Amino acid sequence: ARLQLPPSLCRSQNNLGRSMMRSLLLATCLAAASAFVPPSAVPVGGAQSAVTMQQRPKVTQKAKPLSPGSNYPSTKNIQKQASGFGSFLQRFQKTEGKSKYGMPIFLPNGNINPKYLAAERAEMAANQKLNMKAEAAKTKKMKAKGTFFLDDYIRKKVGNVGSNKEYYQSGR
Repeated sequence: ARLQLPPSLCRSQNNLGRSMMRSLLLATCLAAASAFVPPSAVPVGGAQSAVTMQQRPKVTQKAKPLSPGSNYPSTKNIQKQASGFGSFLQRFQKTEGKSKYGMPIFLPNGNINPKYLAAERAEMAANQKLNMKAEAAKTKKMKAKGTFFLDDYIRKKVGNVGSNKEYYQSGR
């Protein structure tokens, strides 16, 4: 036994639903139309226009990294610092033909060439020696200029902070 509503009540609910849908549709259309309204008038006259085109900055060869308009500069080997110190990054080589050491990477039977591995290790050792030599030279230069130790930096930036032997023995 299902409960039945009188037909007059059904029609009024149906009309109510339709009128709500119409008002919702109208509100949606108005919102969408207002999104595409052109902006208010731009002032025109003797004064400079409010909307100006920005010019791209000129980028020179000596542009600082990440300065406006420049990209971060890359080097041949991205893992090396400006001082030359850094990790060994092998250059891309094809497996067929000769390697940069003048020998094939793989032997005819498919094994890796031990002479190639020895040459690669020798290059890495030479690179490490060069890194250590460059770092030692950099350290020596900084010590000569007086910029290597922390107290040199403090003395230059802050001044004499009274932490040396003469200060403590003076009795002040």
